[in-house]
Amino acid sequence: MSDAAMSIDVRLPIGGLFTALGVIVGGYGIATNGDAAHYERSLGTNVNLWWGIVMLVFGLVMVALARSARRHPSAMREAMETPEGRDTERREHVLGLEKEKK
Repeated sequence: MSDAAMSIDVRLPIGGLFTALGVIVGGYGIATNGDAAHYERSLGTNVNLWWGIVMLVFGLVMVALARSARRHPSAMREAMETPEGRDTERREHVLGLEKEKK
């Protein structure tokens, strides 16, 4: 697998998105905290604040995991270095599913 493909980690943009949304929704919850009529439908619970906190925490965890994986590249091993990868390669060879290497 190429180095460019290994450097793409979907957790980073997902974490950034959830962090930004958490700040926006949580900020809105803080701004409307004293408005009882605003949260009447949710039985007085400030759902914007709570879900903003949940999204913020989830986003920060995703960013931390992405940065941790980038610091420890040995966590991502080539397929042939694992028993599962070797079994998959053998199965693909037997079934003729391997792609020609150029």
